[in-house]
Amino acid sequence: MIRRRTVLALAALGAVPALAAAQTSTVPYVPPTQGTATGVAWGTVDLGTCSVATGTAIVNGAFAGCNNSGIGSPAFATAAFGSIWTAANGGYGGGSTTYLQAIDPTTSQALPGTMITGIDAPQAGVQGGSYLWIAGATAELGNGKSATVVAGVDSTGTVRKRFTSSARAVAGMGQSVAYGAGRVWVGDTTNRIYALSPSTGRLQRTIRTPNTRGLAVAGRTLWATSATGRTVRVFNTATGAQRAVFKVLGSPNAVVAASGSVWVFSQRYLYRYNPRTLKQVGRYSAPLSQSGWVGAVAGPGGIWASNYVAQVVRFNTGTRTFDLNTTWSNGNVAGSVGSAGGAVWVANGGISPSPVGHSVTRFTPTP
Repeated sequence: MIRRRTVLALAALGAVPALAAAQTSTVPYVPPTQGTATGVAWGTVDLGTCSVATGTAIVNGAFAGCNNSGIGSPAFATAAFGSIWTAANGGYGGGSTTYLQAIDPTTSQALPGTMITGIDAPQAGVQGGSYLWIAGATAELGNGKSATVVAGVDSTGTVRKRFTSSARAVAGMGQSVAYGAGRVWVGDTTNRIYALSPSTGRLQRTIRTPNTRGLAVAGRTLWATSATGRTVRVFNTATGAQRAVFKVLGSPNAVVAASGSVWVFSQRYLYRYNPRTLKQVGRYSAPLSQSGWVGAVAGPGGIWASNYVAQVVRFNTGTRTFDLNTTWSNGNVAGSVGSAGGAVWVANGGISPSPVGHSVTRFTPTP
């Protein structure tokens, strides 16, 4: 039987290449420690260990079997409270737990982590106001269904606010989160976007829209990507009314607002939009990514994106070209990206090989 967290991960990732789901390993996957490729230096921060001899793993301080896919593998990396924060499943069991890990962006040292309860399968995080908002799911309810959970965590890793949706679905979960226009925005697998108060965590508005994979706020507009119909939808942040729909080539996932524009990645192109006129103002051929670009962030020198197969690219907003393209391991990963300390950070998560890395990799452009 496939464990629940693996099912949730597959539902959140969507069209993962067949190779990623089928790939297995009888030994622990250990990511490369450091290196340099195509103008960017990288180094990996190890967040867990696994012993082949005993068949056991100590991942984020908790016991786990080596063959349990995804345990301890961070789902995202995001900047909050002056550090880079990651989150992972807290381990298998009947309850819902998430392990939080902060990393010092200056020293690249992992700081003491903490376990929080009441949220499972963390998928995305963003700092909004006084809290780090993490989107995930409830424990499995009847008929395999679950609901979206959003936890507001303070700088100590303590949950201070919590929102649970009323909508239930098989593998129901929050899978994208953004902050802007005075609200925390959460997209989930039940075709909803929730607008939450950043001070109370209370629901202020619900927008019905197909399966939101990525969210970004630019001025008074909310941009949502969806693989359903390969669309990018734009909403008014004050009223929730839909203002525009764009069709793109390939499935759009990652979206980021930066440098006065909104940038959307598909497998083939990077699209640029003007958030004031709501018009497409650029389309740039991107390095091939069969799995799609799962995360994007404004970082040193431009817009950075990561994908499921350990590939990171940078679009230079000055030259309007992709000038960095690096692959740093042979393992499939699935994680969003954060930027802090003059570097970009990628969470090495995913579902295969088993276990997968339990690490975060830092990318720093070389002069």
